[in-house]
Amino acid sequence: MDEQPRRRIPVAVLVAPIVVLSVVGMVADALGPGLITRRPLLQMFLNPRNRYLILAAPQVDMIPFFVVGFCRLILTDPLGYLLGRQHGDAALKWAEEKLGDEAGFIRKVERFFRRAAPVVILVAPNLYMCILAGATGMKARTFFALNITGTLGRLTLFWVAGDAFRDELESVLDVIQRYQLPLIALSVVVVVLQASRRREAFESPQEIEDEIEAIEAEAEEGRGAAPPSA
Repeated sequence: MDEQPRRRIPVAVLVAPIVVLSVVGMVADALGPGLITRRPLLQMFLNPRNRYLILAAPQVDMIPFFVVGFCRLILTDPLGYLLGRQHGDAALKWAEEKLGDEAGFIRKVERFFRRAAPVVILVAPNLYMCILAGATGMKARTFFALNITGTLGRLTLFWVAGDAFRDELESVLDVIQRYQLPLIALSVVVVVLQASRRREAFESPQEIEDEIEAIEAEAEEGRGAAPPSA
């Protein structure tokens, strides 16, 4: 009996959480000066940027900090990995286009990544690196082990730094609290300007799926049109 081909998870299903969290993160960034002083755990979940992690550390207890931070930081990494695993070069080309990278930055990183993949995923498992891990065939157990270890290490670093610089961070938080409204207004302007330059951040999951499928179809046509080798 012929082995049935493994069914792939639809692209729209994989990218829908990424799209939603990206938009939510932009809104939370705009409201950051208000949320980080009043609802630090909520801000950590909505937008776990480094600056919010270290500002939240002196305000919350250890267990909530690690639980919320860990859950949020690894929430989309497996989705990026699966996207790369299932769609390979098409997913990489799509990511390259989203970066506006005409010089082939990801392709250059890919050559380096193949030699130092464990270190990259351990230290900087962002969306593009997770896609790259899947596309280059990194084993799932290796990816998850490195991703979990690196995430816990990152949170530990910010927790220790938050404790070591508690007085300085509390002074910064006091300034943010004092000038909260002007800072929120400034953050809104900055986020709106960034969003206007990154219109692709508002693509729907279905549009992203169509783009990746079009890239795959174009690649198939290119292979079919290629002359046979001598």
